[in-house]
Amino acid sequence: MKELELWTFVNSKLEKNIPVMLLAVADSFKSSPGRAGFKLALAKNESLIGTIGGGIMEHDMLVLAGENFKDDEEKTFLKILHHNPKSPKDKSGLICGGTQAIIFSKILPEHKSKIEKQLQNTIERKKSLMILSSSGLDFDNSRWNENRHSFFYKSDEDWRYEENSGEPDTVYIIGGGHVGLAVSRVMATLDFYVITFDKRKDVFTMKNNTYAHKKIITEYEKTGDYIEEGTNSYVVVVTSEFSTDKAAIKSVINKKIKYLGLMGSASKIHKIFSELENEGIDPKLLEKIHTPIGLEINAESPEEIGISIAAEIINIKHHQ
Repeated sequence: MKELELWTFVNSKLEKNIPVMLLAVADSFKSSPGRAGFKLALAKNESLIGTIGGGIMEHDMLVLAGENFKDDEEKTFLKILHHNPKSPKDKSGLICGGTQAIIFSKILPEHKSKIEKQLQNTIERKKSLMILSSSGLDFDNSRWNENRHSFFYKSDEDWRYEENSGEPDTVYIIGGGHVGLAVSRVMATLDFYVITFDKRKDVFTMKNNTYAHKKIITEYEKTGDYIEEGTNSYVVVVTSEFSTDKAAIKSVINKKIKYLGLMGSASKIHKIFSELENEGIDPKLLEKIHTPIGLEINAESPEEIGISIAAEIINIKHHQ
């Protein structure tokens, strides 16, 4: 769910005095179709954006959300669904097994200033913490958790959900050639903020890159100056030359980031690593580099390589 689209939608409805019901998946177990962080916003006029997993389950939850527009009272509640037709508890209508905790929070026009502030934080990529509890929806701009999603549950009346918000996952693509363009395209569709670097001002693939949110022209040995550390930072090195690959790696190798991948043949990678070690780079730092970059799918074209890199990043994002 793209945060900017979500809060833009909610804000636009509140401006028209239309209340909105926010549905957020706080937790899931086993084969649940909706994962923590999935969100859906339903306006009272029945327009909506996002998803909490789809299917009959989502349809039924939309019906439930609609029923809670009958009054103008603020309300937030939790519903835990069981994806098992034999479960004695609330059933979702699905048979995939597992459970899914969904929070319903009605956002009223009087909450507009709070939503406007969060929308601006999202536009400016400022970190904030979205908090949902039985008390309602709130944001804390002074906190940022180590884990993206945190769900604390004691009972259906005593619970709290926290989610890092505002600053999106960011992929830094060092190298604006054909592969850099392909990676930019696919990562932009996956709700990543995309920053692409190249030292060449006039390369046509950079000019044609309409997918990157920001394009930076700089020497590769200076790219590290632009990369923010954190668990939501991913770096992809796909320059066109051995020397520039090495310069880029050396610039970012000491950064505390979620992912660092390097494209190249085995012989090129071996030569880069050997030279970096001779220049004093700790071999343990080099071990964290994902190379050859991407999941092995026998990719050949830039577009296929872009898909393989994106797949590896998704895997790292959700499992490490």
